[in-house]
Amino acid sequence: MKLKSRKAGILMPIASLPNAYGVGDFGFSAYRFVDLIKEGGFSLWQILPINPIAYGHSPYQPYSSFAIEPLYISLEKLHEKGLLDEVPSFNKEKERIDYEAARAYKMPYLYEAYQEEMRRNRSCLRTFVKEHPWVVDYAAYMTFKEEEGGSSWHLWGKRKRDWASGTRVLNSKEKDTFNFYVWLEKTLFAQWHELHAYAKSKGVSIIGDIPFYVGFDSADVWANQKYFLLDKESKEPSFVAGCPPDYFSKTGQRWGNPIYNWDLLEKTDFAFLQERILRSAEIYDIIRLDHFRAFDTYWKVPSSCPTAEIGDWIEAPGYAFFDSLLERKPDLAIIAEDLGMLREEVYELRDHYHFPGMNVIEFTFHDAEIEKKEGWNKENMVCYIGTHDNDPLKGYLEKMDAEEKEKWASALKKMKAKGENIEEQLLYYAFSRKCAYTIVSLQDLLLLDSSSRINEPGLVNEINWTWRLKDFEGVEGALLAFRHLIEETGRI
Repeated sequence: MKLKSRKAGILMPIASLPNAYGVGDFGFSAYRFVDLIKEGGFSLWQILPINPIAYGHSPYQPYSSFAIEPLYISLEKLHEKGLLDEVPSFNKEKERIDYEAARAYKMPYLYEAYQEEMRRNRSCLRTFVKEHPWVVDYAAYMTFKEEEGGSSWHLWGKRKRDWASGTRVLNSKEKDTFNFYVWLEKTLFAQWHELHAYAKSKGVSIIGDIPFYVGFDSADVWANQKYFLLDKESKEPSFVAGCPPDYFSKTGQRWGNPIYNWDLLEKTDFAFLQERILRSAEIYDIIRLDHFRAFDTYWKVPSSCPTAEIGDWIEAPGYAFFDSLLERKPDLAIIAEDLGMLREEVYELRDHYHFPGMNVIEFTFHDAEIEKKEGWNKENMVCYIGTHDNDPLKGYLEKMDAEEKEKWASALKKMKAKGENIEEQLLYYAFSRKCAYTIVSLQDLLLLDSSSRINEPGLVNEINWTWRLKDFEGVEGALLAFRHLIEETGRI
């Protein structure tokens, strides 16, 4: 997919939308946000993965690559359908997202709505299972996980651990929990498709995000063990993913995700990995492939190593994979996350298929405008001030040393970037690039500081993934204030 038309977009996770329950969902605030995007002249909405949130609240370590997080079900929408007598009020709203509190509050109401719909039409589950066969493994996995107190699947007894490749039988108690999880997904997909259709009717396309790796403690690995390099006895990963030591880390980054069994994947025409992408293409307009470089080479770390210092670069069959994938779906719209220090072959793979890459200005401005290095002002590219992993622009500049900040200000002055301050000038810079798409975070449009950062990579704490917008006060004005810039730079 080669980008042609010039567009502007907003980066905003579903979970961070305003909501009375403390976690954004597919309800009225999401529709309001679409309206605000449209009114401001934006035509792209980039979100983070919406899969079931697991370890560390990270959407990049989900319980499934195919399912959607149950917290995103709108209770208001269930009330509209008559599945809840009233819209329950939630009086424990906090400054930041409290996933556990929201889950504890919403799940009983979701179960109540499930029971009501089962009284009306139990056959609706059979229809959904037929159209989404992956939900069988996911619902069974979540059923067993509840019974086992949340422990990882490799610690379960043999029946549950090997259920996906065994008799696949559930007892009566398990069947009800299983059906509940199927109903949750049926409801989630229905509400998502309604929201997505509304966005399309407003001329807003949604950019979804797919992690390259899957979490070990997930339905993905549990139900597809042969496609991962696991120890035959313990079922734990024999090798894990990460990246080697570099400027940012003396010991590298040991992510811990299991490594794909590429030999077997290739023999099956990459079916498991391709289905993850094709399923996402059914619910998004455009897909951002996270960690794109791993389709070229990936860092393979022995699981016995506590850091990522020891490992090997292994070549992946990227061309064979994408040839097969695009033969199945030629019109697949992909953005390649090509950040970091990469070998030239990664860019060759990207460009062979005309996938647009990414230009993150917080990373590239110095090289592009001070060192005057080429390569950061191309049409087939998506430009960002920062991603969900970056410090918001205001916080980033506050931490920058005075000398470097003066260099940035001087460069912006020379190019006559418009704006009353350096933040606005950098936004003007981003919108005026040749790149077809410019996407900015809502935090940067609101000029919020570091307290609104979504994620700081490498940390597992109570702050990452918990930023939320309390209400839409000031958002409409901020978006409308940039409409003239979108029009001036030909992105409307």
